[in-house]
Amino acid sequence: MRTVNLQTAKPRYRVTRRDFLKRAMLVGVTLSSGGTLLAACRQEQPAASPAVTPAPPTPAAAATPAHAQTPQAGAAPVVTLDFTIWTFDRESVQGYIDGWQQANGGKYTARLSDIDWGQYHDTMVANFVAGNMPDIMYVSDHWLAEWASAGWLVPLKDVFPAEEVDKLAEGMFPYAIAGMTFEDQLYGLPYYADPIGFIYNTRHYREAGITKDPETWDDVLEHARTIKQKGIAQYPIGFGWSQDEPFSIEVVTAMLMSRGEEFFDDNLDPTFLKPNSTLEQHIRWVKTALDEGLMNPESLQRDGVADGQAMMAGVQTYGMTRASGMAQWQTSTESAEAGNFKLIPNPGETHQTLGFVRFYGVTKKLAERDQAAKEAGWSFMYYFAGPGPKGDWPVVKAWVRKWGLGFGPMELFQDPEVRELFGKWTDVDVLEQIAKNARARKLTPWYPSWDVFTRAELQRAYLGQVTVEEAIQNIADQWEQLRKEFEG
Repeated sequence: MRTVNLQTAKPRYRVTRRDFLKRAMLVGVTLSSGGTLLAACRQEQPAASPAVTPAPPTPAAAATPAHAQTPQAGAAPVVTLDFTIWTFDRESVQGYIDGWQQANGGKYTARLSDIDWGQYHDTMVANFVAGNMPDIMYVSDHWLAEWASAGWLVPLKDVFPAEEVDKLAEGMFPYAIAGMTFEDQLYGLPYYADPIGFIYNTRHYREAGITKDPETWDDVLEHARTIKQKGIAQYPIGFGWSQDEPFSIEVVTAMLMSRGEEFFDDNLDPTFLKPNSTLEQHIRWVKTALDEGLMNPESLQRDGVADGQAMMAGVQTYGMTRASGMAQWQTSTESAEAGNFKLIPNPGETHQTLGFVRFYGVTKKLAERDQAAKEAGWSFMYYFAGPGPKGDWPVVKAWVRKWGLGFGPMELFQDPEVRELFGKWTDVDVLEQIAKNARARKLTPWYPSWDVFTRAELQRAYLGQVTVEEAIQNIADQWEQLRKEFEG
């Protein structure tokens, strides 16, 4: 098998319109079904129902502070950047644009457009192929390899001063940097970043007489047996693992990491073909939980939102979600179990977890614009993803205040305001340590297509429709088939 090192491989994927259509046909799915994960705080603001055929977004006119609407005579014209986001709290984003424009003295502004999360991947790919793209946009880590290898996204240092990029990036969590890096080049700065958290209901533990946190996945099963036997919860274990729930693969990856290995090694070869691999252990653990009635069988039919609702209702003991998502469970007036949840490192030999990042990416459009536009772009990045002109991280901390979103800059865990806000729902030191130990997963241009297949195949294995060995081989074969197709 050809060895490919993720860190040193050279770009060789250039996606044309024909390539895009061909690949979608080859895997028999739309790329949107393989290329979506939870948008920021989706459970708080559900996205609108996707249209049958997504249309390119219509940019909205950016609100402009009155003092900056008309440049003074002889002044340089206002530089406008096109900025595209997935639909989440658009009103706040527009407010951040207004704040940035005021902070830069009216020299720069941005024209905001948004696309529903469920349509974002496909709409952006169609726009890329058509040559219609923004300057700066939201990007998810699992799309980076696909979009960067096609040349649609460009490394930050191709556009901005290298020393400034390095200075801002050096203070970010390693998993966030890894998630924004493709072939040794940094392609973005964080909009938000989070580890996957393991959370349990402390009331259930008290009533069951269990005094210790679960250290291993076997502990989780044993504790769940006690909780079930005492009638505290019919199904102590639950997940949001519908085949249509893209976040499910991130939770599974986090569970594998806590056992020691993720799906792929540094050469992008499967780690799970050897006997008793972490994937085999995981599948057998889920089968045991289902067979013993410890895990809600609806876990395979519901999404992450429904899983969170089960936790807040108190009918489920264990949950896994983005760590900052626990804020809603712990503090919401809609949560019957507010105050009863505890975040701990993942059970398992390593206690590691997956860290993911959603970030501000730069397209080739900005790279091809003049120096004034590039300077506007860096001003935008420094304000939205960085400390801003006053050193107060204006946008990053605004997201923390309003939604409790996780973040990339490590120093913010020492910020008194952040510690106070996060301390309302978790032990901040534990959360910080989980984030420091989190890992980014291995991602490739063909990963989204493989993900769709794997979600379905894992379900067949969990339900005993195929043997564990057959499922593992099928997952590996699908990876190699897609790899050959994309590598040519």
